[in-house]
This record gives sequence, C-alpha cells and structure tokens, in this order.
Amino acid sequence: MVTLEGNDLLEGTYYYPKPDPGEKIPILILNFRRLFAAWSPDFKKTLYFEKKPENENLKRVREINLLHVYDWLAGREGMIELTDPEFEQFMEVYEAFLERLGEIQYLRRKKGRRAENIFELKESPYVIREVKKGPFSDNL
Repeated sequence: MVTLEGNDLLEGTYYYPKPDPGEKIPILILNFRRLFAAWSPDFKKTLYFEKKPENENLKRVREINLLHVYDWLAGREGMIELTDPEFEQFMEVYEAFLERLGEIQYLRRKKGRRAENIFELKESPYVIREVKKGPFSDNL
C-alpha cells in the first residue's frame, strides 16, 4: 500500500473531481489513506482527521478512504472519498495497473439516490519489451 508520510496531504487541496454522466476522467494516483471525515457547519466544508473527532459541532462523522489524485483533464490535484466496497474495486484496478500499466479512468454512476465511484483500467496501446544488453550496431 502506498502512503506518504507527513501532514501536508490535504493542505490547499479542496478540489473534488466529479465527471458528468458518461464522462471518464484519466487520473494519476498520488496517495491514498484511511481517515475520519466530518462536515463542519462553521467552515462549510468537510474536514479530515487521523483520529475520530470528539467535537459535537461536527456532522456526519464517518471513516473513509481518501484518494489524492491528479486530474489530467482539469490539470490539478484533487481528492476522491471512497466507501469500503468502492475502495476494494479501486484496489483491484490499481493492482492491475501496477502489473500491466495503462491509464486509470474515473467515472461516476447513479445508483439509487447516490452516485457510485467506479474505476476502470484502459490498457496501454504500447508494447513494453525487455531491453537486452549488447552493442547498438548489432540492432541496426
């Protein structure tokens, strides 16, 4: 599992990529973590905590998996909150990406009243070959 150490994971990053129906966004995974999230009515945004917060003013305290991604279409970093089943589906795609390379695409589908996060792997059209050691003139 990939994790970066330090507290600068979420500093200044409050962009949440939300593709339109049928749109797929190519993303690059920068980091992922398991955190607690809660809505703050005072700040009017979601706050993230390493430990479960004890503050009574916070609403919807929950444990989430947070992806820190780079959105290639928007050209900026963002965050995607995932539930446990969505994270399991993401990990299957991510492991396939690490083995075969390619491009991870992010899309959202309506499932009842909620939007479900889905990840797909678009395989690379390029063939990756092993480099053999030898004189360059032999290859020509």
